[in-house]
Amino acid sequence: MKNVEYFLNDKFIVLKMLYEHQMDINGTVVCPITQQELADISGFSKAKINSILNELIKNQYVQIYNNTKGRYVILDEAIKTIKKLL
Repeated sequence: MKNVEYFLNDKFIVLKMLYEHQMDINGTVVCPITQQELADISGFSKAKINSILNELIKNQYVQIYNNTKGRYVILDEAIKTIKKLL
């Protein structure tokens, strides 16, 4: 049987990677990972990661933490979605 990720779209794959790389920094749960690191892990291009992240931010699933590159916060709706699908 194929892995679940085979049946999911690229946005969910990026969101799941962010979720799996979260850590608590000064009481805030953030994902300190760069677009290049996401591209390396996923096998997607950096341009594709950038496009997906912009869409996730636009749709309020993810936000940039303190206007800092490579630091993302996964918002509540995204966490609910991830938990439903995992």
